[in-house]
Amino acid sequence: MANINLLPWREEERAERQRQFVSVLGLVAVLGVAVMWSVYSYYGNEISNQASRNAFLKGQISQLDTKIKEITTLESERKELVDRMDLIQNLQKSRPQIVHIFDEIVQKMPEGMNMVEIERKGEEVFFVGIAESSPRISNFMRNLSASLWITKPDIDDINDDKESGAGRKTFRLKSKITTPNAQQAEAK
Repeated sequence: MANINLLPWREEERAERQRQFVSVLGLVAVLGVAVMWSVYSYYGNEISNQASRNAFLKGQISQLDTKIKEITTLESERKELVDRMDLIQNLQKSRPQIVHIFDEIVQKMPEGMNMVEIERKGEEVFFVGIAESSPRISNFMRNLSASLWITKPDIDDINDDKESGAGRKTFRLKSKITTPNAQQAEAK
């Protein structure tokens, strides 16, 4: 048999395989680096996008907070204005009220009765006076009950007037002030 030396051919084949292995290994390394760089870029881009969204939302939230503060101040100013308007309207309504009350007192007070003091506290009126007799006080209370502007008369105190004598009585009476509406005024 012939002697054939296969060693150089095997070495060449081994060297070729090793070169292919190194080139494939290099190609895989380059591809791995490329994939890692693309993944890193993608997530970095997503993080920066989310950060910009968060910054935008924070800006919008701060704008809404300032608007909410403005709305709160406007609401409080509106409430103050409404309260002032109500106060002015109540004052306008009650302006002629005192004239009507004094007119009612004069019309409803029977003869033989004198007022010493008339005091108003809020929606209540207190009458202090002297009457010739208790029936005159009762008559005054009935007349006040029929009034549009003064209602619910209630006697607080009746005493004999010792200074003037002759059966005269001192009294203290309290009643409520009302403002009649147009229907009540027409009915009476």
